[in-house]
Order: sequence, then structure tokens, then C-alpha cells
Amino acid sequence: MNIRNNQRFRDMDKKLKTTFLDLLNTMEFEKITVKIICEKAQVNRSTFYAHYSDIYEIMEQMEEHLNQELLESYPTDTPYDNDIFPFWPLIPFLHHIKKHRSFYKIVLKHRRNFPLEQGFDSLWNQTVKPKCEAAGITSETEMMYYFVYFQAGFTIALRRWVDNGCKETEEELARIIQNCIPAIWNRDN
Repeated sequence: MNIRNNQRFRDMDKKLKTTFLDLLNTMEFEKITVKIICEKAQVNRSTFYAHYSDIYEIMEQMEEHLNQELLESYPTDTPYDNDIFPFWPLIPFLHHIKKHRSFYKIVLKHRRNFPLEQGFDSLWNQTVKPKCEAAGITSETEMMYYFVYFQAGFTIALRRWVDNGCKETEEELARIIQNCIPAIWNRDN
């Protein structure tokens, strides 16, 4: 019996996601339909609907899965670097984006917030807020403007990189992003 979370269900889920990713490499997201996914995966529509309500849900679940994959790729024993946006975390992050660029090309096309929401709180509390306070900024409203400015720039830089086929190496883009960090955060106080 193929019930949710048994091996057969998980295998089918993986097959549907793999098919969807393959289609993203050859088709625009807007042209992908449940019918096309089912035909390529050689499954019935009822099988698809046993897993997802529509293609937006498969996209959302894939993003959650890829975010988890990314978070698990980071070493747990790396000490916190006091730089505003340490260089080392960018490399696995950018490698992950490049590896799944067809997926992120779609995701970043409509993205208006930070590409990985799970990192928001720690980036705010461990980096942005302390750097702003060290620069004499005490208003959280003002701090948030700096943070939003950084988020928007970072997201658009990623989108440009993915749209251009990830031509720059991960190290080159990490250096560019670091050079774009707001000057207020780079002050030595």
C-alpha cells in the first residue's frame, strides 16, 4: 500500500521532483503543467495529486528541501566569524545555488526577500544589529532599512548571477558581494 511517508511514497515523491527539475531545465516554469509532469514521469494525475495540490506546491516543497540540504552542508564546528558577512559561508551557499541554478532561476525571478529565510534571525541578531549599534545607530527602524537594503542587493546580485549562467566563480561573486556591504557596517568602531 502506498501511504504517505512509506518508502514507495517517498520514491514517487523523488521521481516527481526530479521530473519537475528536469522540466525546469528545458521549459519555462509558466509552461509546465501537471499533465506534462505526469507524462514525463509516466504516472497518473491522481498520483501527482496524492503528493501535491498543484505545481506551486511542488515548487514550495522543493525550495524547503533545498534549503534544508543547504543548511546541512555547513559544518557545525566552525567558529562564528565577527566579520559583517563572513566570506566562508558564501562559498557553499553559492555552490548550492549554482548546482540547482535552474530551480533558483525561477525562485529568484519573483523573490522580494532574503533567499534563505531560515538565516534571517541569526543574521539580524548576531551581525546586523550589533554592527549598527557599534556605528551609533540605536533605532531598530533605521537598522531595518540597512538590512532591507542589503537583502535586496544580495538577492538581485544572486538573480543576475543565475540569469547569466553563473559565469563568475563562487569565490569571485562572494568577493563582489562582500565589497557591496553597506559602508556603515564596515566601520571600525
